[in-house]
Amino acid sequence: MAPGVSSCHYREVPQSISFSGSGFLATYQLGVAQCLLNHAPWILNTAPRVFGASAGSLVAAAVVCEINLITIRDEMVNFAKQMRAFTLGPFNPSINVFHWLECILIKHLPSDAHQRANGRLTVAMTRLTDGKHIVMSEYQSKEDVLQALLCSCFVPGYCGFLPPSFKGVHYLDGGFSGIQPVSSSTTLTVCPFSGETDICPTDTPCVWDMVVSGTTLKLNMANGIRIIDALYPIALENLEQAYHSGYKDAFYFLQLNALVPYLMIGKAPNKPCSHAQNNAWMNVENATEEEIKVEKENNIPLTSFTDNKSVPMSPTEQETTKNRVQEPLLYFDMLKNVLLGNAVAYRSMFGLPAKILAYLFLPLMLSFYAVLQSRHRLELLFTQAPELAFWTWLALKQITFFFFNICVCTLQKNIKDRVMPILLLLKWLKVQAQFEAPSGKRCINLSTSKGRKK
Repeated sequence: MAPGVSSCHYREVPQSISFSGSGFLATYQLGVAQCLLNHAPWILNTAPRVFGASAGSLVAAAVVCEINLITIRDEMVNFAKQMRAFTLGPFNPSINVFHWLECILIKHLPSDAHQRANGRLTVAMTRLTDGKHIVMSEYQSKEDVLQALLCSCFVPGYCGFLPPSFKGVHYLDGGFSGIQPVSSSTTLTVCPFSGETDICPTDTPCVWDMVVSGTTLKLNMANGIRIIDALYPIALENLEQAYHSGYKDAFYFLQLNALVPYLMIGKAPNKPCSHAQNNAWMNVENATEEEIKVEKENNIPLTSFTDNKSVPMSPTEQETTKNRVQEPLLYFDMLKNVLLGNAVAYRSMFGLPAKILAYLFLPLMLSFYAVLQSRHRLELLFTQAPELAFWTWLALKQITFFFFNICVCTLQKNIKDRVMPILLLLKWLKVQAQFEAPSGKRCINLSTSKGRKK
């Protein structure tokens, strides 16, 4: 039977699919989507709704708009590679995550994105004014799809300070109010963090849980490392490995649920299998491994973000870029080189004292360099200071509530699932001891009374 063709129905009613907030670990979800596309495409094609929050909304948009998933993965890996070249990574003033995201969406979203996404692509956002969880699925133009995705991915401070808006309303990252959006009906959930979702990494059993916006995750070291990689990828290999891990986890999910006849190898058979069946199963596993290796070796060339300047831009992108303030890069580069050249010369002339002074003045030099690199941002800061202060206050309020909610919900769940059973057991033992104690005393009293009568 050809790959992706099934003689049995997945379910009587097609499931929706949800991609959680994931940051740069959206590569894991891209691997899951690629596996489903290769082996069970009807799961994606018949899903009435494709949910997405934060970076998961980008994966959802790629699935709905039929964008090449490998290309989106390469864009993310390449940008993460560029971030590593700068001090502080995404928090460096020279790095503009939001602008990169906007350019990538303009470049890869098809012109009919709104027609494909209307009523099917469901993007989760957090309304800035009251923190309410909003899901958007109605789009009138490609610009609506673009703005909805930008709103769902905006993390204050990480992506900038002025929040984007959708139809006149300002929103924040959808993960602040619901990291795993689902519908009332059955939804297939995908998350790059181990927890209680359908497709997620498999970790060793963990004693404690963590509740993030209603989603339960394992509170272990592996998830801690994944959260760091999602925000600031330390090693590019982790992002690439996440893609292949997502592919394998999705493949295992298909096996375990017997969603494709020729992949029904998740459960061990009750009866001894024939030699031919064993060989067939081994061939399936080997074919999957070879398929992953071929995809890894034959990757589409990375599309460099800096090389986008040489690619003809669409009219929308030209209009967006035209409104941005251009800095005299030649002047600042020359000034920077002069400063660095003088610093090297002074250190070579005066030796150790100059090195000590250089390290002492390093914060000042970094601050001055940041000012040179972001002069137009500072101008924007001073001209829009009142508005910026207002939005910053609202964002800080939502972020504070977000972390407070994590602490409270995590504490409640662990007390309910871990501490309460122990307390109930101790209470039961105490009651049992109190119940057995009087009967023991009665036996002693009866024996003593009989002895006296004798």
